[in-house]
Amino acid sequence: MSMMTTLASLAITAILGQSPDATAPRELFADPTFERGFMLTAASHPVPKLEIGELRTTADPDVGPPAWRMPQWATRELLEPQRCTDAGGRWTAENRAKRVVVDRSGFGPVGLILEVRGDFEYDGRMRADGEAWPHLLIEQGFKAPIALKDFKTLTFAMEARIPSCKPAPWSEGKLDPGRHTAQVSAFWTVHNVAKGSPDYQDMIWFGIPFFDARHAIPPAHHALDVGKDDATGKFICLLDGKRFWKAPTGDGAWHRLDVDMTALLREALAISRRNGYLKHTRYEDLAIDSFNLGWEAPGPYDAAFEVRGLSMRGGGG
Repeated sequence: MSMMTTLASLAITAILGQSPDATAPRELFADPTFERGFMLTAASHPVPKLEIGELRTTADPDVGPPAWRMPQWATRELLEPQRCTDAGGRWTAENRAKRVVVDRSGFGPVGLILEVRGDFEYDGRMRADGEAWPHLLIEQGFKAPIALKDFKTLTFAMEARIPSCKPAPWSEGKLDPGRHTAQVSAFWTVHNVAKGSPDYQDMIWFGIPFFDARHAIPPAHHALDVGKDDATGKFICLLDGKRFWKAPTGDGAWHRLDVDMTALLREALAISRRNGYLKHTRYEDLAIDSFNLGWEAPGPYDAAFEVRGLSMRGGGG
């Protein structure tokens, strides 16, 4: 926008006696269309170098550093830093363990495909209790935590689908539903940021499930984050998927979500308190400081997840 256009716009606003609406919803995700690519992680943490370099999704050298990180925990084969291959607007990087596509080929919203290849990851061996499992996620930390008290609405939106999901042929008859699956959820870390509170800096995982290979629609899950060496030991409050999805989410069709999370976050706090966590925390004490979305694959599944229109908007602050 030129300086003259800006001045004209301000003049018209003044004449009409109006001011810009500071309470209008605003996007809280940085780079929701992945123009700046992803910062790739190592396979485990802590390590000498947790972030190994950039996965670039454009030919523009001046787009700036990634706003998103791409965790690839417990993988057998890392995606290495590189510029994705562009084929008609589909920016792709892949190896034997995974495939990532940022799709700008159409006229609609930018799409992202995350594909895990569990057949390769597990190599004929079923995962045992206590063993880590492959992840392929996108993750964003918020430099300024999102204080829940500052917003009347927090609207999360996306369209998503599962184009494919199948277990490795050699796993037939060996899958244990208590141990093996492939699942996609959206998770937020929600911290108590009230200095002086007994719960200061404690946190919960708040989640909305999308897909679980064991279920037509994923159920609720309330438990501690345990099961592997680097687990946080914090309470997970994953809500019942039937509240968000009206049909089986693994059917290959697009499913849309557009939900205000404020009431859901209040509910998650109440559930956490009933389970003995954040017992001294008020809703006004809470802030969101990170988000992640994508695959956890504790079982040998070859599966793809596609998402578009990803957004989190805060309004009424």
